Amino acid sequence: MTSSDIAELVEASSLSTLCWVDDAGRPRARGVVALVRDERPALAFTYADAEVAREVSGSAQVALALNETRSTTAAFHPLLLTGRPHLVEDASGDIFLEDLVVQELRRYPPSRLFADSPLLMREHWWYLPRLVVELDVEAAAPLPPRSETHDHVLVVAEGSGPAVAAAGIVEGSAHRLEVSVEGRGLPTGPAVLFGQEASFPDLEQWTQWRYRGRWEGSALVVEDAPATTGLGPAPSLLQRWRRQRDLKRRCVEAIPRPER
Repeated sequence: MTSSDIAELVEASSLSTLCWVDDAGRPRARGVVALVRDERPALAFTYADAEVAREVSGSAQVALALNETRSTTAAFHPLLLTGRPHLVEDASGDIFLEDLVVQELRRYPPSRLFADSPLLMREHWWYLPRLVVELDVEAAAPLPPRSETHDHVLVVAEGSGPAVAAAGIVEGSAHRLEVSVEGRGLPTGPAVLFGQEASFPDLEQWTQWRYRGRWEGSALVVEDAPATTGLGPAPSLLQRWRRQRDLKRRCVEAIPRPER
């Protein structure tokens, strides 16, 4: 695939899963909305997630699993992208405003609350500075589409990078999950089974969960299980206000002071 083909597919995508291996050799996964900058996939983290952005950008290799089919366009088809991450720190917010804000407003509706007009941007200035992680794509492979809530992404540490596959929970207990893996087999080792669900098309609710443990080839020996899975109840007005207040606090605390 050409860089233009990849850019078109990313722009047509919905939610995706970012996968990497941290410095301790542990596989990690996180739901993201992938954007495009200079024909490369880009992840525009707010400063509330500065620690995650720096950890991802410090990885030797990352993977981006694009297999959510809801809220996509006709140009989309599921794909797994792998490559090298590169961090562009945008403490002024200029890069975000010039290259990415229109994409985010279109692709991630909750952002319209903070940046849908010059007045909102001025009021929520702390939402504009970003840590942009760009992906220099080295490989692209087919990936089965996500169609059910029990469909997950399995990430296994393979050296300094992640081995990734679409996976479904067949059955299991609190300590062991039988998992069906689509496509190539994954090596045994430290693993995370990642799931997410959202309210489409507004994305007002977005829940992510993880089972952590060791992959044994056909089952995950669970060492840490999520308390809950699935979308859950809609947040109250007070909960939404507290969530926004917390986002602002974490952003303001992390944005470099000379750039404010």
